[in-house]
Amino acid sequence: MSQELSVPNKGRRQLMLLIGLFLLPPIAAWLAWQYLGEHGVSATTNAGTLISPARPLQLDGLPAAQQLRGRWLYVVFAHQGCDERCQEQLYLTRQVRIAVNKDTPRVKRLLLLDAAPDAALQEKLNQEHPDLLVAANIDEALRASFRGEAFGESGEQFFLVDPLGNLMMFYPAQTNPKGILRDLQKLLKISQVG
Repeated sequence: MSQELSVPNKGRRQLMLLIGLFLLPPIAAWLAWQYLGEHGVSATTNAGTLISPARPLQLDGLPAAQQLRGRWLYVVFAHQGCDERCQEQLYLTRQVRIAVNKDTPRVKRLLLLDAAPDAALQEKLNQEHPDLLVAANIDEALRASFRGEAFGESGEQFFLVDPLGNLMMFYPAQTNPKGILRDLQKLLKISQVG
């Protein structure tokens, strides 16, 4: 009689174990979604800050607009000439651009100035940054595109524009160069344009 009772109990345990195995993955996924928060589902690996939604820019008014189309573009602002912070950003974007090696032609750099550079600054830019495109006296509409609550005054950070002309990411001045390079390498790898 004890054998007859143990057979149904064994079958019931196996059934419960089987049901538990099927329920474990969805329960674990739900717990991860609920309790990992910023460190789990919504965490990102990019060094820059995404601008969401991406902002379309009107770059047609710039003298170098033809050279910018279909390229990834780093944009650096300078108010009065190009101060130390501006020089650091230009150096950093140059090094990142060079580091992408075979994809260097896919990346351009643009310096936006409030006023035309004086002769000394122009000479320095020509020597140190021969690939740099410079635009001065840009219109207020384009300048306003680079303003927002998330990123402070122009000049405190630099921006990344995608090949379709959308402002999509910004980097504070103190961003780790290796992170910037990783971001650009990922974008170049997955990009179907530019």
